[in-house]
Amino acid sequence: MESFDSTRFGFFGGGAIAEVFARRLLASGVASAERVVVYDIDRAVLDRLTSALGIAAVGSNREVATRADVVFVAVPPLAALPVLDMVRPALRDDHLVVSLAAGVSLEQMEQAVDRPLPIARVIPNLPSWIGEGMNPYCLGRHVTPAVRGRVEALFRLFGKAIEVPEAQMTIATALTAVGPTYVFPMIEALADAAAGHGLPREVALGAACQLVAGTAALAGCADRSIHALGSMISVHTLDEDAARRVFAAALDEAHAKIAGVTGKVAAAAASPARG
Repeated sequence: MESFDSTRFGFFGGGAIAEVFARRLLASGVASAERVVVYDIDRAVLDRLTSALGIAAVGSNREVATRADVVFVAVPPLAALPVLDMVRPALRDDHLVVSLAAGVSLEQMEQAVDRPLPIARVIPNLPSWIGEGMNPYCLGRHVTPAVRGRVEALFRLFGKAIEVPEAQMTIATALTAVGPTYVFPMIEALADAAAGHGLPREVALGAACQLVAGTAALAGCADRSIHALGSMISVHTLDEDAARRVFAAALDEAHAKIAGVTGKVAAAAASPARG
C-alpha cells in the first residue's frame, strides 16, 4: 500500500474545498498538522483555517510549493492558471500537482507549469470530508504508472474515485460535486416533517440520513432496477415523475453553469493580457 508517511502537503487557497481535503488528510492520519501548509490572499480565510486545523500558514503560494511535495490547486477556477504561472519557478521535478479547480483543463495547466510535471484533476464532493466522497478524476500526460498508483491511493483517502475522460468532467462535476445540494434539502424536509408529527428532532434527522444512505447502498448493489425496488414498497405518496423532472433540471442547470466556467477560463487563458 502506498505510504505518505513523510509527504508534505500544500494548498494554494484556503477556502471550503481546501478545508474539506485538509480535514480529511488530518483525520485519516495520513498527514500531521506539521506537514500541511496553506496560503490564501484573504487573511481572514487563512486565519480561520489555520486556527481550526492547526496547520501552518505561509506567506505566499511560492512558499507553499517550496515546502510541499503534493500541492493542491484550491483557488477559484479563474485564478488557477495565474497561480500556476506564479509558482512555476518553485516547482520541482518531484512535485505532484492536484487541481481541485473546476473548468481548468489538464492541457492548460501543463502549459502553465511549462515542464513535464504529473498533474491530476479531481472534482471533490463534500462527503470527502469524512472519507465518503465520490470524486471523478483524470490524469495528465506526464503521470507515470508509478505516479498513477500514488494518485489513486491518495484519492482513496477521500472515498470512492473514478477515472473519467476529461471531456466528461463537466457532467461528472454537475452530478457528484453539486449533487449534495440535491440531497440535503430532501433530508432536511423529511426530518422536519417527521419532527412536526412529534418524532424527536435528533431521531428524525438520524432516521432520514440512514434511509438515504441505506437506499443508496441498496440501489447500487441490488440485482434489480431502481424501479423494481421502488415497486416493493406498497405506499407511494410522492409525484415521482415531477421529482425526476426537478432533479434532471437541476443537473442540467449545474452542467450549464460549469460549462460556462470552462468557457471563461479558456477565454482568460487566451487573453493577451494574461502573463
